[in-house]
Amino acid sequence: MQLDADRCLRLRSRYSDCDQCAQACPPRVLRVSHERIELADGCLRCGQCSAACPTEALQIEGFAADPAPAAASKAPLHVDCWKVAASDSPRDAVRVPCLGGIAPHRLVRWHAASGGRQIVLLDRGWCDECRAGSGANHPAQEALAAARALLAALGVAEAALPRLGNLPLPRTRMPAEIPEPLAARPLSRREFFSGMTRAAARAIAPVVAGEGGERGQSRGARPGKVETTARSQLLAQAAALGKRRGRPLPAELFPALRVSDACRNHQVCATTCPTGALQAYANGDGAAAGIAFDAQACIACGDCTRACPEQALALLPQGDGEAPQGITVLTRWTLRECHDCGHEFADSGSSSVCPTCRKTRELTRASFSQLFGSTRNPHGERMPVETSAGTD
Repeated sequence: MQLDADRCLRLRSRYSDCDQCAQACPPRVLRVSHERIELADGCLRCGQCSAACPTEALQIEGFAADPAPAAASKAPLHVDCWKVAASDSPRDAVRVPCLGGIAPHRLVRWHAASGGRQIVLLDRGWCDECRAGSGANHPAQEALAAARALLAALGVAEAALPRLGNLPLPRTRMPAEIPEPLAARPLSRREFFSGMTRAAARAIAPVVAGEGGERGQSRGARPGKVETTARSQLLAQAAALGKRRGRPLPAELFPALRVSDACRNHQVCATTCPTGALQAYANGDGAAAGIAFDAQACIACGDCTRACPEQALALLPQGDGEAPQGITVLTRWTLRECHDCGHEFADSGSSSVCPTCRKTRELTRASFSQLFGSTRNPHGERMPVETSAGTD
């Protein structure tokens, strides 16, 4: 397992509560916090944590291979798990450590890369006894459902949608553990020694973030935006398929954000957003500012809603029924110069004083009233005088 700590939402931001990798781990050996990601003994190398990670911060070897090109083949493209001996897999099958480790964007990618061949995940009848397949549903069921729904919306015929295919093998032939990469497929002599070198490098490299290592150091400075995510790959593949078929992307793929009147243009949401879906902007003449939203880049992590000091943002992960048309301006504030301090501030009304100076005025007004009972503050403004009950 390899971890890119700069892509991990939980390590990037104190506002993140992402633990999708830990929730997806069948043996529950992953622990996530804002300080570290820990991997205890017992990892199955099934890749289900990686498939669940929205930013692909976790990588498991064995899932990156694309299907080999097949000239004008209309036969299904089979996908088999490493527990099945290579000699028992169909000749051109894509072999992965575990079918549960396949993310929806990989199924869509394989569909496109194979020229539209139907993807068939081979169910060997072992999953209910495999430690990586425990549960009521097949471990690939959720990813299959998501990929099928998207491809169907893009006009792919039912007969070409990815599916599970029953091709049982005797349970006595099922190994107890997922094999190491070198044992998962036949290798040439050159590939064997190349694989040994990579395995040795992995053995001495840190695989999780924790205290004391380069990846485990606490980062005071915020890393850059995560530009490529599992979602961005899914959208790119879906857009290409949709363009060829004359179909638009389904509106439910695009999250939506709503901003209430409580917004005060702190722009913490834009600073916190890991993908740049929320952006602070100012127009050319410097007369207005606010935040804009790019739904295509949004991964619906919710960091912005938790970071907003005013709790003014509401996230709709499945959108609101309308496909976005480019970047949407969410707020527009007029930029003014504060009458008191001279600093520029954003205002939604017609105030001539920035929020900080406004609070200072209110505090001064209250202090004069309490100390002197004066009807006017230092600015000459009339103030109410509070008296105690029963006073003449």
